[in-house]
Parts: sequence; C-alpha cells; structure tokens
Amino acid sequence: MKIAIMGAGLAGLSCAITLEKHGYQADIFERRGMVGDRFVVAEAMFSMFHTPFNDAVKYLSEDHDIHLKPNSNIQKVHLYSKNETSFLDGHLGFTNMRGKHPQSYEKQLAEQLKGDIQYNNYVTYDDISKEYTHVVLATGDAMDTEKLQPYDVAFKASFKGAIVKGTFSKKEAHVFFNNDFAPKGMAYLIAHSNEEASLVLVYPQYPENEALDKEILWGKCVAECCERLGQKITIVNEWTLENYRIGKTEVPRIGNTFFVGNCWGAITPVFGFGQFESMLTGIYAAHDIIGIGDYEKLVKPLYQGYHDSLSLRRAIEKLDNKQLDRLTRAVNNSLVETIITNKKLSIMKVLGRLVHPLSRHT
Repeated sequence: MKIAIMGAGLAGLSCAITLEKHGYQADIFERRGMVGDRFVVAEAMFSMFHTPFNDAVKYLSEDHDIHLKPNSNIQKVHLYSKNETSFLDGHLGFTNMRGKHPQSYEKQLAEQLKGDIQYNNYVTYDDISKEYTHVVLATGDAMDTEKLQPYDVAFKASFKGAIVKGTFSKKEAHVFFNNDFAPKGMAYLIAHSNEEASLVLVYPQYPENEALDKEILWGKCVAECCERLGQKITIVNEWTLENYRIGKTEVPRIGNTFFVGNCWGAITPVFGFGQFESMLTGIYAAHDIIGIGDYEKLVKPLYQGYHDSLSLRRAIEKLDNKQLDRLTRAVNNSLVETIITNKKLSIMKVLGRLVHPLSRHT
C-alpha cells in the first residue's frame, strides 16, 4: 500500500500516528509552512458532549496511544443570557490550545509522529490519486470535499475573536447567549492562563444577519464580557473569519479515498468545537486502511452525534432573549444540572431527540 494524507491537522496527524503504530508509513502533504499555522485560540472539549467517552484525553491515551496535554481541566462553566446567569460545576472537560501556540494540539501530535511532513507542498487530489493506493483527505476545507462529493452545508459561520488580557481562572469557561450581539449564535471566553484568554464571537450567516455590522456586534460582546466578569479586559490581538462551513459529507469514503476531520464534518453544529471528533475520524480511517475496522461503521455514531447537535442548534436558534433567559435560569435547578452533567447520559442525544423526535438519516 502507498498512503497519502493531504493535510497535517488534528485528523491527518491522528491518522498518520495510528498508521505508524501498526507499522505503516504515510506521505503527509501540508500546504502551509508548519502545523498549526494560524491564529492562536483556546478551545474546549466538554465531556457531556462525548458520551460514552467520559474522558476524551484518557480514552485517546489508553485506547489509541495518542497522548495529549490539555491546557487545563474545566471545573466550572458560567452561562449568561441577556438578564440571567447560571453555572455548571464538576469535572466538565478540558481546554486546549490551537494554532501557533507552542502547546497546541496540532504541535503535540506532530511531536509524536516519527515520519516527516512535507511542508509548503500544495498537491492536488487528482495528482495524488494517480500515485497512491489510498488517499486521506484532511485539508480542513469543506470545499475540497465538494469537488469529490456532495457536502451538506448546515450553515456558514462568521467569527470574530481576540486574545485578551485580564484576570482569569484556567479552570473556568464563560459562555454568552444574547441575540443583541450574537444573533442565533454565541460568544465564549476560555483562559490560556491566569492573565490571558481567548474571547470569540460566532454566529450563522443567515440572510437576516448579513446586513449586521460585525464590528458593532463585537463591541457589544466585549462590553458584555467586561460587565459580566467585573473587569476591564484589554484586547491584544484580533482575528476574523467569514464563510466557515459547518456541515457533513454524504458518505465518509469513496473507493480508497477517506474524508476525515472538517472534510468529513467533524465540527459539532451546536457549539462549533470538533477536536475529538476530528481525531477519531483520523484514527478510524487508519483502522480501515490497515484492515482492523470499517470506516463507514465506525463513523456512524459520529454522524448521529452531528445530527443530534444540529437538531439542538436549530431549537436554540428559535429562542428570543426572553426564552434564552428562561433556559439559563433553568440550569440553576439542581435536577437539571445533574441531568446535564450525568456522565452515563448522552445529553446531546436526549436533547436532540426531544426537539427532533424522529432520528435524522445517518
């Protein structure tokens, strides 16, 4: 077998590492000059969304020999709507760094790779497919998938983010639901350290949002964050992103071409994170290539998770600020909090099925 991996992100690197552990080598082509060649941002992996994997970091280490060092564990998540506040506490998951940060997950994975990565190497699928028996499409760009098969775009997202300075706790995350500045979307703050954090605003680019001024929304978001956290934060480095596709492939594999990571549809629609799902698709593709798994069967639960997440997002998008206030207030109920944080219960599946009783086609 001659295996090519297009892209050295979370999915591509997880695939390559898994192949190596079973005695196979892949040629990795990365169009950028390094792994994690983008802006620095903190993200989160919430355990409540990864059932039955209660601890994603432990699972990757013990079951797949892939070892990650999170930036911090999450002990408390503060939830804010326009007029209400609540929180969840317990062992809720982990935060991690992405991009150019020296401890980003991309860089940690690259350090575990024995083989080389061919940087600044822009290859086309047509060229690669003629030379290699197996191709893993892991570029992170849904448009590359659309060249080969239908890609169902649920929505395109607009992002505005920044590294901010202030006083923070690495073990706490802050999430904001307020249609005044995050229409049908959200904002979140995740700490890098006790003095630095990522503040991110994200909302869908629906027609009714297209005429909105992102900078005005961003200004309101920053002001709300300062008020809720009771401090003045200083913006250090801003970034912006448009037309980010959230969606999924029609099929996970065509012949000996495997679609992984964002090329498969690893971003969960409800909150926009997908690190764990991306790595799983890379691992599962490797298992199929070496003959110890069936990629289509392995990713079926991930497809269902995507659909449950999308159902939940569609329900939240329908809520106005008063309804978001009621939802935030409900989290203060101890029973509701227990259900949400129950590690034996897939809260995404339960909520997704409640708002969309008939299971979406997977």
